[in-house]
Amino acid sequence: MKTEERKTGYLVQEYKQPVKRYCQTLDLRDNPELISEYRNRHSQEKIWSEIPEGIRQVGILEMEIYLLGTRLFMIV
Repeated sequence: MKTEERKTGYLVQEYKQPVKRYCQTLDLRDNPELISEYRNRHSQEKIWSEIPEGIRQVGILEMEIYLLGTRLFMIV
């Protein structure tokens, strides 16, 4: 019998203090034009420099946003 290979996800940065992760979901309107506009405005090229600075100022160390169909997943 073959031993099952352990899979790992992406590497998470380690911090010198305890951290918590929060997950949120949001259902977007089923409108491809609006979703495209959302993706455009949240792209690395378009985001205002004040946004990441403000996020860090309130203690958020990392943020991930995933979009699957019309459902948005945010992990902070």
